[in-house]
Amino acid sequence: MALIIDASPIGTATNNSYVTLAEADTYFESRLNTTIWDGSDDATKNISLVQATRRIGYEEYYGDREFPDVPQALDFPRINLGTFDGINLDSIIPNQVKEATYELAIYMLTVDMSQPSVDTSTKSEVKIGSLAVKYNIDKGDNTTQNFDTLPPNVVSLLEDLSPSINSGAFFTVSR
Repeated sequence: MALIIDASPIGTATNNSYVTLAEADTYFESRLNTTIWDGSDDATKNISLVQATRRIGYEEYYGDREFPDVPQALDFPRINLGTFDGINLDSIIPNQVKEATYELAIYMLTVDMSQPSVDTSTKSEVKIGSLAVKYNIDKGDNTTQNFDTLPPNVVSLLEDLSPSINSGAFFTVSR
């Protein structure tokens, strides 16, 4: 049975995506580097939209669900969000959320966010007498990134809506 997208703009118990396949296809018509999207069948695209929506739901968001007394499957629409760029974000699915869904969906077609990443960097050590320095040579393939970390473009889209998303840099410190 094929997955059916339920992207009703009204929060319901059956919503499973913030966007429809048609909306996503229209979005990607005006975006560069969409070969993976264009080459995927509709069933795969639908799955990526649902998974992207689900992952976006792992974050906390400002405001409150619009319908707190009835089952609302997704975090949006919300109330008490205020305005952004002069647009009242209450009772709608904000464009930032829709764009984040598109961007995360295409990203998920190439990166399996359900599996931990493997560190493929090259570890090296230089030793002179009793002094030793260890370092990693990063191949630039982002394989050391946590598997469920949102890509930077998605973080940028959602950061103004969420206290849990931080676009700042992070560092690993070891002793």
